Amino acid sequence: MTRLHILLLLLLPMALSGGPAHAATLSSDLSSREIAIRSNFNGTSLLLFGSKNTGPKEGPVDIIAVVHGPEQPMTIYRKQRIAGIWMNSRPVRFHNVPGFYAVASNRRLADIAGANYLRRENIGPSNLVLLSVEEVSTDELQGLREAIIENRTSAGLYEIQEDAVTFPSGDLFRADIYFPARVPVGDYRVIVRMFRGGKEIGRTISILTVGKQGLEQWTYNVAHNHPFAYGLAAIVLAVAAGWTAAAAFRRR
Repeated sequence: MTRLHILLLLLLPMALSGGPAHAATLSSDLSSREIAIRSNFNGTSLLLFGSKNTGPKEGPVDIIAVVHGPEQPMTIYRKQRIAGIWMNSRPVRFHNVPGFYAVASNRRLADIAGANYLRRENIGPSNLVLLSVEEVSTDELQGLREAIIENRTSAGLYEIQEDAVTFPSGDLFRADIYFPARVPVGDYRVIVRMFRGGKEIGRTISILTVGKQGLEQWTYNVAHNHPFAYGLAAIVLAVAAGWTAAAAFRRR
């Protein structure tokens, strides 16, 4: 029996009974807490699901789910005209750029919570706080942030779906989260929030692990833990491959 079936069996009686009107509770989980990246990995979707127990007389609620990937350093090069030629120069380094960021909700974020709350909680790509190492002007920093977000969005690594959360039955909800082939490895935070009347009334937090397995894991570990040995082995293999190819052509 899968994690999904087990949790649904546990939550179904709660969802059908409704529970006391004053007890707002939220439960959520993923169809899997781990994504294994192998040589044939081309992306995958995970099911985010759960139950909201709010009482039938308390009014409708909204759900916002945020999947925040591991933060990575990133360097942006700005164009500068030097001797009549446009060149990349004056790099700006950011040290907390999420490698993956996805938001799913049942309707528009602006209709669920106020702008100040969304900014404070970093909900939505435009509200991400990206910190630069170098000091730059406010306008220039905003332009660089927009460039990062546009780049990650084009790569399928940033996504916002304001109609992805659905309520198939009673207090049960679900959403599909897609992870592209280029998704980075590491631990992901999955935060599900429940709202009523623009105010947060429940929250769950879980961890999703994305990792390489098999030969990919071994290669990744060697490259990061023993970079000199990895580089030397790569050179030896390249030389051997070149020598083998040259020998084969000489025989012909």
